[in-house]
Amino acid sequence: MKGRNILDTNRLKALISFDVMDTNPEAIYDEITSLAASICNTPVSLISLVDDKRQFFKSHFGFEGNGTPLKESFCKHVITDDLDVLVVEDTHADKRFQDNKLVTEDPNVGFYAGASLTTEDGHRLGTLCVIDYESRQLSKTQLDGLQTLAKQVVHLLELRKAKKIEQDQKIELEKKGRLLDNIVSATGIGFWERNFANDTFTLNPQGIDILGIDPNTVKNFTTDDWFKLINPEDVAEVEKKMLQCLQYPSKDCSVQYRFLQKNGEFKWIHEKGKVLKWNEAKEPLVMYGTLQDITEKKSFTTELHRVKNNQEAMINSTRDLMWSIDLDFKLITANTAFHELVKKIQGEPFNEGDSVFSTSVPSSITEKWKSYYTKAIKTGSFSVKQKIQDPSKFWTTYGLTSFDLMYNKEGEKIGITCFSKDITSEILSQQVLISAKEEMQKIMDTSLDIICTLDEEGYFLSINRAVNDIWGYAPKDIIGTKYTELIYEEDIIVTEENAEFVLSGNKVINFENRYVHKNGHAVPMLWSSNWDEKDRVYYCIARDNTEKKNAELQLENSERRFKTLVQESSDIITILDAEANFKYVSPSSMKVIQISPEEFEGQNAFDYIHPDDLERVKTQFNKITQNDSIKIEPFRFKNKFGEWRWFVANVSNQINEPSIQGVIITSRDINDTRIAKEQLEQSERRYKTLVQEGSDMICIMDENANFTYASPTSTKILNITPEQFMGTNAFDYVHPDDYNRVFNEFIKILKVNQVAIKPFRFKHGDGHWIWLETIITNKIDEPSLKGIVVNSKDVTTKVQHLNAIEEQNAQLKKIAWTQSHIVRAPVARLMGLVDLLRDDKEKLKPEERDQILNYIITSADEIDNVIKDIVDNTINAIDLDENK
Repeated sequence: MKGRNILDTNRLKALISFDVMDTNPEAIYDEITSLAASICNTPVSLISLVDDKRQFFKSHFGFEGNGTPLKESFCKHVITDDLDVLVVEDTHADKRFQDNKLVTEDPNVGFYAGASLTTEDGHRLGTLCVIDYESRQLSKTQLDGLQTLAKQVVHLLELRKAKKIEQDQKIELEKKGRLLDNIVSATGIGFWERNFANDTFTLNPQGIDILGIDPNTVKNFTTDDWFKLINPEDVAEVEKKMLQCLQYPSKDCSVQYRFLQKNGEFKWIHEKGKVLKWNEAKEPLVMYGTLQDITEKKSFTTELHRVKNNQEAMINSTRDLMWSIDLDFKLITANTAFHELVKKIQGEPFNEGDSVFSTSVPSSITEKWKSYYTKAIKTGSFSVKQKIQDPSKFWTTYGLTSFDLMYNKEGEKIGITCFSKDITSEILSQQVLISAKEEMQKIMDTSLDIICTLDEEGYFLSINRAVNDIWGYAPKDIIGTKYTELIYEEDIIVTEENAEFVLSGNKVINFENRYVHKNGHAVPMLWSSNWDEKDRVYYCIARDNTEKKNAELQLENSERRFKTLVQESSDIITILDAEANFKYVSPSSMKVIQISPEEFEGQNAFDYIHPDDLERVKTQFNKITQNDSIKIEPFRFKNKFGEWRWFVANVSNQINEPSIQGVIITSRDINDTRIAKEQLEQSERRYKTLVQEGSDMICIMDENANFTYASPTSTKILNITPEQFMGTNAFDYVHPDDYNRVFNEFIKILKVNQVAIKPFRFKHGDGHWIWLETIITNKIDEPSLKGIVVNSKDVTTKVQHLNAIEEQNAQLKKIAWTQSHIVRAPVARLMGLVDLLRDDKEKLKPEERDQILNYIITSADEIDNVIKDIVDNTINAIDLDENK
């Protein structure tokens, strides 16, 4: 019997194939366990299925739970002991179950009998078993009944499996059917059936859609109706193909024709068909076929022919020679330039199939070219340069000819393609380049800047003599040294990062770091470098950092021009016919006006022009027929969102150019430029208002305090015009007593960005002194200013008020000091009388006390008079100061 091992792979596969493990209870299996318990007169009956880890109860009559671990299973012994029936009358007396928890613990199983569930292939899946909690015996009739029911369980499992397979097959067939429908729908292929007996057509939805006919009329659609909708130019070919297909035995029929659509246009149809049913007389009964819309393919083929013709026109328009020969050195094809040259040499061009060796040229030249062709056949592609001298005209020309093998689809050699061009200008350029390199080496050796090359690892490959003056080393000492050995330690990391940046293809200008001089001091350097991927070399120029500012300005201006001219370009290139219909639009249209080139197909350019600009643009455009080129002044053009953008356009007449046959228009979006110009004008107006109408005076001077600019407010504040300030020095106007303080504050601006100078005296145009309060800002490095910006405010009134307050405070202090002595005497007397009155009040007589009180009153009056005098003196002092 198969599967005695619980872990037998085939047994487990057989069990899995029934797909029954861990399924829900089913009534039909519960009826069997109920019947088994009844026949055997036991409280429990189970259908147990055993896999490699546990036993699962498909049905469990009289027992809670749907399974147990494998080690507690009784049923496993039916499989391992290869038994049809296992009966354990007393589980407590059987050594196999003495440690089984089902026996030793609750529910304390005392009796077990199980019949094997064996498949037709002999695999034991588990058991149909009965259980009791006390030991007992079963009769032969009961055991036979248990085995019969076990066979019934296997039969039910087999039926369940067959039903599951049937359902899965049905689902798979439905899935394949849907897939086939989707494929047919996705391919867009139509299917048709033609019945010759009653002359009817049957079409699927795709076929109806392709032919463009009314679905309701298909059932009445006849052969005559079909032929009436075929383009008359195609009818004869269709009839011919159809008659050939209707001849017995059946052959495949394939034909392409144009079919009339409801909108009056013709659609290209590719139809294939075959007769599949014949009568006894060999006459066709039923024909099946497919329909496919090939209109787009036909249009593509037409376009392909057009492109091919354009390419041939381009090939024939070049002055370079192009030809191909077969392996017998016979001409296959050649361009116009080749034929013209041959005709010039021998009086007539070669014909296709002629040998390419002319009797009109010396045999030495023929042998040379034959050796070239032979080499190409043997070794493959190569190129050769020729030097041609003409003593009669005292000139030398150079040519370059390339040879490449041609192969067929099977990879076999079939010929040689040849391309020859005049490279005289290139050779002369190389000669000039060699001479230039020699001159460059001389320049490098006389250069004050370091010029060097480094390999990918950072080792110096070459360096000029300037290194001796800048770093103190001879060139031979530097070559072979890694650059990190010479860099100031704090700059190593940033320099390595910069080298990686350059290595990734970026060009760096004015990178700053410090190198260590031979004598040990740090040398600030300014580097420009780039990586040559072809030579795998860094090219670098290093100079003293004193020229950094000029270099930065040049770089900034250069980058600004580059970005303006190239990176920020908003040009759209279009080709129009003479009626301004679009023939071609460059992809930049998507970026500039958010309309793709495809959306312009079939459109007219004038439809996008603003109505107010339309007549002017039409008038200018129509002038192109009498001119080679014209310029269209700014006009508005509608973008994807209906917004109007300003453009200017240059128009070139290329209508007679075969490869173009149209008008080339280069349009530039100037919308942002116009807006920016308006904003700039507003900004300039605001600036002019601030500078000319403000209360402050704004000046610009160099680091020596020489005026280079003064705002118009200088006239209002100082009665000195801006022109009078030009060329003069600011310290010529500063009061001598303030000169040192102002000068010391001014020179600080060379180290910090901004300095505030407290009030100082400045000579007015009328000769008197006024007080100015000034803030100076260092803008020497700002390209548009190149100086120190000085903002000055007239604070004369403020200073005068402060001075007056200080003088009044000094006068008051003087008065207070003088009068304090006058006040102290009466105050001292008053305090003495008060102390006498307080300390001796019990000893004093009434008349003495009254006398002391009179003295107190007298002293108080005296103090009151002194205070009045102080107030009068103070008022007089202030009045005198104000009257000065």
